[in-house]
Amino acid sequence: MNGWGFLTVLLLASAGGSVCAQTTADSTFSLFFNSSLNFNHANDPHINRWLKEYGYPTEPHVPTSMSFEAAAMPANSRLLYSVHLSAITNASNLTAFNLGAGLFEALVKSKDFLFLLGGSMGYHADIVSLDGNLPPAYEDLSVKYNTPLALRRSGISFAPMLRIFFYPVRFGKIARLGLIGGAGYVVDLNSNWRLGYYSGEHGRYNHFRKLVNKPNDQRKVSEHGICLSAGISLRFDLH
Repeated sequence: MNGWGFLTVLLLASAGGSVCAQTTADSTFSLFFNSSLNFNHANDPHINRWLKEYGYPTEPHVPTSMSFEAAAMPANSRLLYSVHLSAITNASNLTAFNLGAGLFEALVKSKDFLFLLGGSMGYHADIVSLDGNLPPAYEDLSVKYNTPLALRRSGISFAPMLRIFFYPVRFGKIARLGLIGGAGYVVDLNSNWRLGYYSGEHGRYNHFRKLVNKPNDQRKVSEHGICLSAGISLRFDLH
């Protein structure tokens, strides 16, 4: 099963769990739309040495990503169900994104404050654009196919986290604006780097044409590290 297939199963399972968790008494629920900035200490020292050797910018020591999340919590439940998309914001030749689902339980729940424990899991991908110096074997392939090359890897990402939601601003009876924060530990289980190029038939990062499954000068490295996040949340209490 590829990453997108896994994610589809994951999201369907999450949605199914949300339905099963509610009873006929759960006639109200809250919707959350969150945006946050995440600081992740996970990085790959081997690819950084390779990038530095060939004159490319290295991965940031502390990668920063912007995350967008939609979540729901039934009124008579302490469980928060979420889906999220995040992308790195402070890298030059590196494009990285995560798409996943989360499940959190509120240990403290009030109208204006939530303290939650749980975690998220999903699919992630890293793409390094090779538009500068290249090793001889890479250069030969670039000339042969007359296109810039890229290194690509993907895998499963999971992150246990604690989260805080605080809503000091209220708009009428339904909407609230608040602050969110979180701390956790992120683990990315990466595949091998694959060398290839993007055809661009349906967008910049669609239709990756793999040329080499596992370049000899690359290593498979799983990344892990502490993650901190902060942002804003728009909440709607629906009846």
